[in-house]
Amino acid sequence: MRAEGTRVVVETADAWTLLLRGSLSNKGGVTTYSMGAEEYNLVGTGRQFGFGWEKDIDRFSRSVFYSDPDLFVPHNLLRLDAADNSDGRFLQFALGRPFYALDAPWALQSTLRRFDFDTKLYAGGAESTLWKEEERGILLTGGRLVSRDPDGADRLLGSIEWTTVRLLDGGLGAAPPVDRSQRTFLFLSLGYARAGSDWITKRLVDQIDRDEDFNLATSYQVELGASPHFGASEAAGRALVSGSTGTLIPSGFALATVAASTRLHGGFENALLSADTRAYFLLEPWTLVGRFSTSVGWNLDPESQLPLDGFNGMRGYRLHAVEGDRHFVGNVEARVLVVPEILQLLSFGFAAFGDAGYSWGDPDGFWRLADVGVGLRIGITRASKNSLLRMDVARSLHPDPLGRTGWLLSFSSGQAF
Repeated sequence: MRAEGTRVVVETADAWTLLLRGSLSNKGGVTTYSMGAEEYNLVGTGRQFGFGWEKDIDRFSRSVFYSDPDLFVPHNLLRLDAADNSDGRFLQFALGRPFYALDAPWALQSTLRRFDFDTKLYAGGAESTLWKEEERGILLTGGRLVSRDPDGADRLLGSIEWTTVRLLDGGLGAAPPVDRSQRTFLFLSLGYARAGSDWITKRLVDQIDRDEDFNLATSYQVELGASPHFGASEAAGRALVSGSTGTLIPSGFALATVAASTRLHGGFENALLSADTRAYFLLEPWTLVGRFSTSVGWNLDPESQLPLDGFNGMRGYRLHAVEGDRHFVGNVEARVLVVPEILQLLSFGFAAFGDAGYSWGDPDGFWRLADVGVGLRIGITRASKNSLLRMDVARSLHPDPLGRTGWLLSFSSGQAF
């Protein structure tokens, strides 16, 4: 008996690899924007090149990058990034072979970094301190595949990291504390990682009229390190733990991530715990989303603060509304698709939401914030980037430290959380 052959038809289409990039957003009462161009297949070689101008919440920058994913040999990645900022410079050079696939047998990468910028501290909703910060770092990371199964991969990890941070008086507020104004460490670390793989495809989640992929598998990474007293390097320990997981629930799914880190240097120092949990209920054309997130710090480095504001889930409040060393944020949002794809270009939807948050710790003490609002969602169904435009109007229900209440408009690409 002769077996029948199978006929497979594959359709392909050309696409532009030169992309003009631009964005405009307003969060927390601060407008940011960017514009530039990126080429993702330079003269057909797979190399990437781009440049741009960007205004973010703290600085204006002119940047350029170059990337070669197969320098001399396959999967050997070269990446160069440089930026001339209004308050300093940023330079980064990376070379090596990453874990480019779950079954990649090994990885080895090196990164050199230099960053000079202004660090601003806030109290009572206003800028209180300005320091000049200088960061230098060299990182060498490597890993080896231990086992591979249909649900993921297990890896052994190792790294050598030299970092130095200097804080200098910027002319506003108190000078940096002498005992922590300069920190240098040489960490030698070992770790273990599990990269899970359990993907699902859902529609009407964070995008409009688009399929999106989500990984429900449990993944985690544990790393322990020590810095010897060697030259300028201080003796210290370090611990890093992170993980993520997901699960199916009735009419939807849920995702959770957690990360914890600390430095052991005369006790716990710059310890930070962060977690984010969100659940999606897909009731087409409705999507109901609930989210809870927290960031909790202990004995943070002097340049570190944890704001609660329009950049951290509170859409009715201005930038740096409240500062502390820990906060909780809860969000609920109902999204509905109103106008499906028009001429294969645009889709329209609306949203109603509520945000609530608590902040406490220095410098502002305990604060409770809450807001409610409505928003417009515009899906650009053929865009490769910035495919969702969001516009929200929120009403704050409690005053901030400056006594501000009322309505606040925010807009950007992508969902607020």
